[in-house]
Amino acid sequence: MTRQKPDNTEFNKDVVRRFYEAVLTIPGPDFATIKALTDEQEVELNWGHPASGVYFGADIGPARHRMHQLTGLDVTTITIDELIADGPSRVVVVATNSGTDIHKNSWKMTVLELVDVRDGKIVKKRSFYQDTALLRDISLEREQALAAQATDDQDGMTGS
Repeated sequence: MTRQKPDNTEFNKDVVRRFYEAVLTIPGPDFATIKALTDEQEVELNWGHPASGVYFGADIGPARHRMHQLTGLDVTTITIDELIADGPSRVVVVATNSGTDIHKNSWKMTVLELVDVRDGKIVKKRSFYQDTALLRDISLEREQALAAQATDDQDGMTGS
């Protein structure tokens, strides 16, 4: 008689659900819970910008922050629409993200995240956005504006 491993799909969904509840806590993220539920080793950000890609370890936070800054993502408006258990260690997150571009125009889109859970911790996330061309355009425009502002600030400091 072979012994079967218990099904972790519901447990993994609960880990991911609790993680997002901690991220979306008002007035701000519950960092203690986030830390307890994550051991992120790899994150793939597919948002259409030249900085899209796979990040590891200490590079994850700055890459995610840059994406949020350039896209104008408002983290407080993220909604988790569905959690789908997909195999023994993966949870698919269907979410809605929104933000504003440099002209204060609102954007909203569906995002899918493939989240790998191991031993009760999130270890890997891969995000796929509904409209990467829109995010790329928003990001590149904001990036240009920030670069121009930095140049103006630098010129102001040197008296040019």
